[in-house]
Amino acid sequence: MIALAASHIKGPHIDWASLSPILVLIVGGLLVLMVGLLRDQLARERIVPVLSLLTLAGSLAAVISRFGDHHSIISGALMIDDLALVLDMIFLVAGMAAVLMSWRAHAAESAGHGEYHALLIFSVSGMAVLVSAQNLVTLFLGFELLSIPLYVLCASEFRREGSLESGLKYLVIGSVGSATLVYGLALIYGATGSTDFSGIGAAVTVGKLAGGILGDPLLFTGLGLVIVGFAFKASVAPFHQWTPDVYEGAPTPITAFMATATKAAALGVFLRFFDVAAIGAQNTWAPIVAAIAAITIVVGNVGALGQSSLKRMLGYSGVAQAGYMLS
Repeated sequence: MIALAASHIKGPHIDWASLSPILVLIVGGLLVLMVGLLRDQLARERIVPVLSLLTLAGSLAAVISRFGDHHSIISGALMIDDLALVLDMIFLVAGMAAVLMSWRAHAAESAGHGEYHALLIFSVSGMAVLVSAQNLVTLFLGFELLSIPLYVLCASEFRREGSLESGLKYLVIGSVGSATLVYGLALIYGATGSTDFSGIGAAVTVGKLAGGILGDPLLFTGLGLVIVGFAFKASVAPFHQWTPDVYEGAPTPITAFMATATKAAALGVFLRFFDVAAIGAQNTWAPIVAAIAAITIVVGNVGALGQSSLKRMLGYSGVAQAGYMLS
């Protein structure tokens, strides 16, 4: 009986070709981590960065080969389309730039070349998952796969107090943002009974919530908490206070990577979630987002004027750019 039941259980169909950009990153990151365990210092300092560049370049080639695709994979958990592929290219180019900047950086030497570069690659893979997510579970997994490596990378110059402080601040603030996000996602699931963005969108527009989200406190609160969670990650005012401190203390290659890639990832997931799951309630959340964007632009630009540190100025500039992207 068990054998008969097992024979009728089929797993989801997986389009390995469409999944290849993420698979290349995961396999390459594990390989970089193992090569970093070699005792030969020259091999670690030379082979690991080159292998990291090859991994990112291979994933970039896989991304370019998928242009024109527009379909979901893994039972609708991920969406492969031009938006995801363009953002993936941004992440990969930013990752390669960070690897080149880290070639002789103290951060890579202090943390160990294998661990440093592997964490960077895993963070890029998390961004790729995040901007392709089509359900709440995949969204949160991508969010955490993006964030956790960056907590460590910010503190990778562990002999420098500023780097350790940067990593700790980012860990604390990032944990608050993650907790806020997952609580909001749980409330949305409770209100709609679906984890798929399309199912949530249907519930908001034509289902039991057709009267509007203001009539359902559970859904309204959930969407509000999700906006706050995204705002923490994107450095949107008034949840931006961590950004200048973290950027100043983090290693320069990681600061540059965060200033570009994480902003693009936050924009991508915002477009993905609200354009599908909450499009039916845009009359409610769009004015709120517009007001937040305007405040963020002003706060970021005004804050940058008074900075003498280039990294802190870059942090406030990133805040302003987040506002421009939201608008």
